[in-house]
Amino acid sequence: MSRKNKMEFCFAVRMRMFPSHRQEKILWKNLNASRFVYNQLLANSYTDSAINKLNKLYPIPKNYWKYRTVKGKKTAIAKSKKRAVGLDRITADRYPWLGDKDLDSLMFYNTELHYQSAWQMFRKVHRSGIPKFKRKDRSVQSYSTSAIRQKGATLYAKSSIKFLDNCHLQLPKIGRIKVKLTRPLPKNNAVITTATVKHFSDGTWFVSLLLKSDQPFVKELLLATDPIGIDLNLTEFLVDSNGNKVDNPRYYRKSRKHLARLQHKLAIKYRRAKKEKRNLRDCKNYQKLRQKVASLHKHVLNQRNSFTHVLSTALVKNHDLVVAENLQGKNMIKNHALAMSISDAGWRTFLTQMEYKAKMYGKTFVEIDPKYTTQRCHACGHIKKGKDRISLSGNKAHQTDHFTYICYNKECPLYMHKQDRDVNASKNILDKGYSALLGFASPKTKISR
Repeated sequence: MSRKNKMEFCFAVRMRMFPSHRQEKILWKNLNASRFVYNQLLANSYTDSAINKLNKLYPIPKNYWKYRTVKGKKTAIAKSKKRAVGLDRITADRYPWLGDKDLDSLMFYNTELHYQSAWQMFRKVHRSGIPKFKRKDRSVQSYSTSAIRQKGATLYAKSSIKFLDNCHLQLPKIGRIKVKLTRPLPKNNAVITTATVKHFSDGTWFVSLLLKSDQPFVKELLLATDPIGIDLNLTEFLVDSNGNKVDNPRYYRKSRKHLARLQHKLAIKYRRAKKEKRNLRDCKNYQKLRQKVASLHKHVLNQRNSFTHVLSTALVKNHDLVVAENLQGKNMIKNHALAMSISDAGWRTFLTQMEYKAKMYGKTFVEIDPKYTTQRCHACGHIKKGKDRISLSGNKAHQTDHFTYICYNKECPLYMHKQDRDVNASKNILDKGYSALLGFASPKTKISR
């Protein structure tokens, strides 16, 4: 078995970087070059297919081929037989500044891989849309590079990307750079394969390392034999089938007033700079305030991510089966009245975390079609329709309050019995999860284990 096949376990580590002034200049060179190459690949993609047709119809004459001598024999170079496409068209001969010694050669290769994966995603998942040009004013700028490893490479030796100690990392073209670990490094024989450097609009630098190993990074937990269904809603963040509720923290709403004040001041400084015909990059007060706004947005994002990580890890560790609704956030935020609240909840982020953590810890996570989970009675299966239908936006006839479910089926064991609407929905979700595991799954069902 090859070494590549052995490295089947992956693990990502993200940490804060603190580059010096010289290192920051080199990082920006690589960021700008990566964005430029990606945009050029995308711009050339519409003509590359035509070039491939030209090679078939009008091949390059043999007197234009280039040769090399191998063991006394002349062999034609394959690239010289065809017209250049892809990364071969973006060379230092045409763009001299791409020959800068501070640019990482493997950055170009990884940029081409990201470009190709963007087209693959478009072909497989059409809702992701065609690849788009990367703007210079994006809130997050990034580039990736690969590690060159020797035989017997580890996290600390024999690799172009390695840890010098727990506070310093070595990166290609950057050298020794200070980092801050947020979690201990794995103790198994892991190696670093790729590194992605990111710069955020608040001025912070981060690096994400992809580690691979032939041993699992996390031990699979013993089954807890406590399956639950969870119902995600806006009143509480989630309600499970056991009746437990987790409050919705609403981090964005809590910071909204402070954010509005900062953005109002920023707008005043923007209008003043435009009136005086000054470049915004030269306006120091504007840039300071812009970083404050970006820092507050980043703070809200970090709070939300921390909350969902803690909650998803607790659910996966304590339950062998977790069933949730397969919610489509893009469709739900089209409702302008609930768009802000749905975006603030971060449901899709939470479900994604549940999906990969279930695989990592050896548990089962199922996403089911949310159809009729609120209207159905979990005891008898009766579905409310017409006037009895429960509205998620207000009270209806035969509803004593908005959060109560009452079954009017006389054959139901819970006839006229008041029960919590969200607990009833979570029990229906769990029942649908059992049906999916038994093979009665709808097209929208996803099972992760």
